[in-house]
Amino acid sequence: MNIFFRKKKRRSRFSNEQLCMQPQIREAVDAWVVRKGYTKRLPTVEAMAADIGIPTDQLSLHVRIRYRKSVLTWRKELRIREAQTLLRQFPNVPISVIGEMVGIDDKTNFKRQFFQITGTMPRVWREKRR
Repeated sequence: MNIFFRKKKRRSRFSNEQLCMQPQIREAVDAWVVRKGYTKRLPTVEAMAADIGIPTDQLSLHVRIRYRKSVLTWRKELRIREAQTLLRQFPNVPISVIGEMVGIDDKTNFKRQFFQITGTMPRVWREKRR
């Protein structure tokens, strides 16, 4: 017995108003990234959105659409990429200080996040690039 399945047309989960706001949201988020706002010690998505100057739901929506990840995962990746840059630029600065420079005060937490993103520990990553 052959059964044919028809794909249902997906309706957008986002309103037209939300989709129309994306250019303004994109500009605000891009400006925040350029000024390295992700290195601030902002504990919540709400605090990040306030720092950017947009509503929390718009920030979450924008990051989900543009980057296909959660806001906190996106911020973590930005921080770790910045840490990689700093590890190359400042080979003699302690790893804990690099973590603080990217907004992660706890050395253990910084190492754990660095490993999650890069697959290696910061010290090992730095040594390989010397």
